[in-house]
Amino acid sequence: MLVSHGRFCEGLLESLQMVAGEQEGISAVPLLPGESPEAYRNRLESEIKEYESEEGTLVLTDVTGGTPFNSTGYLAKDHKIGVVSGMNMPMLITLVFARTEKSTLDELIQEAVSPGALAVKGMNLSKGGRKNGKLSLNKN
Repeated sequence: MLVSHGRFCEGLLESLQMVAGEQEGISAVPLLPGESPEAYRNRLESEIKEYESEEGTLVLTDVTGGTPFNSTGYLAKDHKIGVVSGMNMPMLITLVFARTEKSTLDELIQEAVSPGALAVKGMNLSKGGRKNGKLSLNKN
């Protein structure tokens, strides 16, 4: 489950489907402007109930400490939930290709925080880059 302030989580899900195709068992629950924490928590719980499995529900959040994250923590008292904050596109792609019907909640959490899933890189492309007109940043 993807949760965020505003429609960020819906955009990530849409982008994920462009890259990896339609996905079963993944939903996005955005906190909408002006929505109270209680109303959001109720919507989130409804989604969790619809998608939860015996193994539990993995919830990816935009930031630690915000309403989507805190609502997830609140609901963990009644539901088996794992949470990872700082969701990003490489994390989603990693999880989609790593998950199986036998994946445990702990295994998926470890995949989500692995270095490959975080994929944060910095490159200064203004200096010394190849000038051959290719559209790829790869060496070849």
